[in-house]
Amino acid sequence: MTAKTKDGKEIFRDSKIYMPQATNSRGDAMVYGAHFKMGYSRDTSLQPLKTKVETFEIKFPYEDVEKEKGKPKVREIKAKEMDVTVELRYQLDPAPGEPDKDSFSYYKDTKKVTIQ
Repeated sequence: MTAKTKDGKEIFRDSKIYMPQATNSRGDAMVYGAHFKMGYSRDTSLQPLKTKVETFEIKFPYEDVEKEKGKPKVREIKAKEMDVTVELRYQLDPAPGEPDKDSFSYYKDTKKVTIQ
């Protein structure tokens, strides 16, 4: 997920990985893959036909400005709109140092968010 102001300045970026995480039941190592799944420690994968809701808190860029001498500072918002892009990608088997080489996009959407 990426948030950019109207002039193209990126103000927020975050990514999440959804996959089952299993352990070899020894407690000293976390392993990934179907052939190691002796017991799930937690399941963060995307389940079929279930809606996954994520919440991101993005702060609009602001600046504290002193309007009058001796008065408390007033917070002014620099950009009152931003474009938020959400993209859902599937990663096959990442090559070291090249995370986007073997992935493809399932879903991508951009929405405009404004403050009034």
